[in-house]
Amino acid sequence: MTILFPLPQEARNDPLKWNADWEVFINGDFAQPHGPAFCFDSALEALRDSQDGLKDSLEDYQTVVRSTCEIQRNLTYEALDHFANDDFENKWMLAAADERGKHILGALAAVCSKARNIHNARAYCPEIRLMPLSRDGKAFLTLLKSVMLEDASFIPTEPKSVPNAAWDTFAGIQRLSSETDEEKITLATVLLLRTKLISHVVHFTMRYFFGKETPPIHVQKLDQKPQRASPRPELIEVVGSKAAKARMKEAKAGAMDIYREQLDFCSYAGCAKPASNPSVRFSRCARCAKIERVVSYCSRECQRADWNGPHKVICGKALNFDMVSAAVEHPTHGPSSRPHIGLPVDGFKRSIPLIHQVTQLNLNPTVDYYLWNADNEPITFDFGPDTYPHFKFRELREGAMTTGDVIRVGVMAHSLCIFFSSDRVQDKRGVTPDTIVAQMAREYEVETDVLKKQVLELQMVQDYDSFHRPPLVWGAPLHVWENDNQVWNLSETRMKFHPEDKEWQGLRTREFRKVYVGYASGSTVAVTSAHPLANLAQVPLGMEYN
Repeated sequence: MTILFPLPQEARNDPLKWNADWEVFINGDFAQPHGPAFCFDSALEALRDSQDGLKDSLEDYQTVVRSTCEIQRNLTYEALDHFANDDFENKWMLAAADERGKHILGALAAVCSKARNIHNARAYCPEIRLMPLSRDGKAFLTLLKSVMLEDASFIPTEPKSVPNAAWDTFAGIQRLSSETDEEKITLATVLLLRTKLISHVVHFTMRYFFGKETPPIHVQKLDQKPQRASPRPELIEVVGSKAAKARMKEAKAGAMDIYREQLDFCSYAGCAKPASNPSVRFSRCARCAKIERVVSYCSRECQRADWNGPHKVICGKALNFDMVSAAVEHPTHGPSSRPHIGLPVDGFKRSIPLIHQVTQLNLNPTVDYYLWNADNEPITFDFGPDTYPHFKFRELREGAMTTGDVIRVGVMAHSLCIFFSSDRVQDKRGVTPDTIVAQMAREYEVETDVLKKQVLELQMVQDYDSFHRPPLVWGAPLHVWENDNQVWNLSETRMKFHPEDKEWQGLRTREFRKVYVGYASGSTVAVTSAHPLANLAQVPLGMEYN
């Protein structure tokens, strides 16, 4: 099949016309629900028609995976900062549709003019149509959040794909029927380029919106200049001989423009830095060069590091799909590079504020929690290294941040409120139980009043306890609690919400059964099963029942 895509250089020369031409394609044969099958068939045919199509696709795949993962990590980190500190969501929603459209079109044109494969991947991306994204501010924010990672403290081994019903259904069926490496790498590449283009576009749009420069796009410069090819018979049949020759000439001119701007990139994942300008050429792996594979290094140190990593296995060897599709961890910023809070499980989705919290904690592993005051200033809080509250809080934190369990969230919130109320914390900088509860309600997407009620009920349990222990330390031996109490003076600490909380007064007048572990007397009284505290037995607090 012959598809006359708009040319990449048209994105730069006349973005509005180029976009209008693309809209025709997206609304035509590429329209859903049949668009994914049409895209796959055309990509597979192009691979088979190319002399080195399979070889080139296999060689490029891991590089595109790695660069896409880095894009998503970087855009997530930047977006978290803009959401937290620049009120991005509200500013984007308040912006006029024309202003939003200007930034989106600028991003589309800038990204798609850099490389033909990224440019043509627009056929795979019905989500990045200009008018819907411009008119509906929420549509862009939803698209941005769909490519944001659940933790921006490391570079993942696989990028996060953008959910799309038609594409997800087609990919699931095609994976079962694909038998050859040609079919497997075509499907994987189409899905990968779709993810990469969308990630680039939302990243560039956000940067344009805040007046920032855009980073270089990772497209490896080839050793050979683009060659002018003869028009295919199918193209001549569609547009005629003269028009076909003119189009091929124009396509080569555009390819040369792209080639002149492309940079060498270091192939070692731990570096991946670009050359300073298009004329700088890095050294090549000699063994890979013999099979016409471009593997570049900016230094001998990077070449040695890559040899000690994944490159030794594939150096100078023919590739297959199983080799290139195996997950490869980033050598310096992968998930195992430092201890970290795990990813969500059981379908839990983290909110933007919680992703921000998790990212900061993983980047700063000595901190137990970040608190923000009314002026949005971050205040680090820790219970002290190698202490019982420190270990127990981190157990709760891991569970809450990976599952969203509301009971764990409540105990965490109470612990932060009561410990932060201690006189030991001298510089509170406006952080109060009210601000802590409000912050954690946003992070875990629970109602503020519901979380406050849970905190107050836990405070009542602490007040009923003979030793005035917070639930966080119920499992601690008595001598451990006495040592911690000497440091924090929690037996004399009172948590106060502002203004005086009527809910708290109401709780005191209700019939309320005590629950605590009495290490001195060995007595325990249970709460009713309907009460939220009854679920505390499910939390690893070290509680014991007689």
